[in-house]
Amino acid sequence: MGTCAEVWLPAVGTQPQFGTHVVPVEAFVESLPDDVVPTLQSVGLGGWSPSGMVQQLLDLLHSSTGLPWWATIAASTLVVKVLLLPLIIKGQKNSIHMNNNLPQMQHLQAKMTEARNMGNQLEAARLANELMIFMKEKNVNPLKSMIIPMAQAPVFISFFFALRGMANLPIESFKTGGMLWFTDLTVADPYYVLPLITSVSLFCTLELGAESGVRSDNLQWTRYIFRALPVVIFPVTMNFPAALLCYWVTSNIFTLCQVGVLRLQPVRNYLNIPALVKHPKSELALSKKGFVEGVKETFTNTRITRELEERSRADEIRFKKAGMGPVVKTYTYDPTKQAFAKGAGTSQKIKG
Repeated sequence: MGTCAEVWLPAVGTQPQFGTHVVPVEAFVESLPDDVVPTLQSVGLGGWSPSGMVQQLLDLLHSSTGLPWWATIAASTLVVKVLLLPLIIKGQKNSIHMNNNLPQMQHLQAKMTEARNMGNQLEAARLANELMIFMKEKNVNPLKSMIIPMAQAPVFISFFFALRGMANLPIESFKTGGMLWFTDLTVADPYYVLPLITSVSLFCTLELGAESGVRSDNLQWTRYIFRALPVVIFPVTMNFPAALLCYWVTSNIFTLCQVGVLRLQPVRNYLNIPALVKHPKSELALSKKGFVEGVKETFTNTRITRELEERSRADEIRFKKAGMGPVVKTYTYDPTKQAFAKGAGTSQKIKG
């Protein structure tokens, strides 16, 4: 007689117990064999956020080219900076157009402010409309001056959070992905050379950038801020991972070279960048005002001009719609039909 195999069954009403211990990402990465490289998604990186897409770009470039991480960071930075060049050139052209027409614009703005302070709103509106027409004829738009910071800020923030996330995890190959004295990209530069290069290159970039912009007393305080900014940046970046500073140094050096190249006359002629006119201080209507007062007045006048421009555009749309669309009914009843009905009632009374 054969024997039956013993089969274990859980008691009725009981549930099998599963482990609830969660393994940290760092421990999971360290437990992998040396020849196994985890994907970005498996360690919580990547994704479709701006910083996640930058991480995917860096990982793709690193794995497809075999470049070390410092070269991968530098190469990706150069690619993005080159792609932004058309916007940079367009923003510089607009800044030069604004500078070359600055005396006329400030003269109209000063008249607008005077009319507004005297309570003459009609004259202020007329001058604002005149300023709007002048800016349209000269192809000047103050909002276009924000192209450069609005294009560069999202890129910088995305690279910052992407590299900080990869260094803080850390990506294991980051520890040997540096060069020279900063072989470990996950820790700060022990000799503070990278923070120093970052501050010096930022100072040179801001100085050259300020030289190519508008020169007036209203920008003097801005120049002081630009000169103090690198001094503040140095202690802030001392504890940054080397991967972040590798990106920042590459970006600053490229921008420095870019500003220098765009100052060459053959390059300016090829790109149709107009010459920068230096106006004497006596021609600037707002040169005697302080920095804060001048900025407030400029923003107020620009806002009024923008509102009038939008109102004029809306009036033009309504005018075209009225000329090409159906006839708009402007009465609640037809007076001819009403008069006819009244006459008909009278005639009926006469007949009766």
